[in-house]
Amino acid sequence: MALSENFAGASVTTTTAANFIPEIWTDGVKAYLERNLVFEQCVDTSLNGLVKGNKGDTYHIPKLAEVSDAAKAAETLVTYAASTHAKADLTIDQHRYAAKLVEDIASVQSIPGLFEKEVSGMAYALAKTYDAFIESKVEAATTNSTALGTDNVITAAEIRGGMKTLMEADVDTNECNFVVSPALYTAMLGISDFVDASKMGAGPSGLKNGQIGMLYGMPVLHSTVMGSSGSTGVEVGYIFHPSAVSAARQLEPRVQAEYSVDFLGTKVVTDMLYGAVTVFEGRIQEFKNP
Repeated sequence: MALSENFAGASVTTTTAANFIPEIWTDGVKAYLERNLVFEQCVDTSLNGLVKGNKGDTYHIPKLAEVSDAAKAAETLVTYAASTHAKADLTIDQHRYAAKLVEDIASVQSIPGLFEKEVSGMAYALAKTYDAFIESKVEAATTNSTALGTDNVITAAEIRGGMKTLMEADVDTNECNFVVSPALYTAMLGISDFVDASKMGAGPSGLKNGQIGMLYGMPVLHSTVMGSSGSTGVEVGYIFHPSAVSAARQLEPRVQAEYSVDFLGTKVVTDMLYGAVTVFEGRIQEFKNP
């Protein structure tokens, strides 16, 4: 709403009264979002540096084929193989937002804990959707799939069988993550190899978000974006290498605010822009309910 040209007093605008809102809220949203991402920290995000600030919505990821060597006999020419490889296209097409109308911003900031709750709610909405989108790219891989004998119950033998499948495909399971649903995690508490600290393996220097332990050298994490308990055919666990899926954020979470005279409050919107793609399907082992 424009001020009248006859108005001579000093106006209180978004710039003078609430200019600090975007900066404060952006920092809060980003910090809370980072703490609630599980799948993103388990995949390849090396394209972030290239994608941020650049134009374009599609990025080509080469899938280099395995190279074979050859025996060299005396006085024979070297044979050169053609450099051919497939590619995976990462499309930045997910623009998501969360919005709040905060009435009386001064009161919000003066009430202990309310600011944090508002920020955490917006960040959690973005984080859960973003992580679920990455999980969908892990779920899309069906090359290596193990149906559990019982819903939400996994055995040590089934886990080792999945690891064997990946190792036979030259996937280093020491670099893999094991992400499970909450229901599967509670069932894993009955596996002595998981509960017994002496069999968990050496852990990383810093725990990842959602990490609940180690098993056979792999970090074990749980995520609430996975299938609901008891659902037939739903994936409830994955062992996968970071290179299996690529994700990138073209627009980091940002916050924009505008004071509304109509509502006597501040409209706050936070949004982000990202994409993800399955790159190497064979580097993912899924476990699903029968």
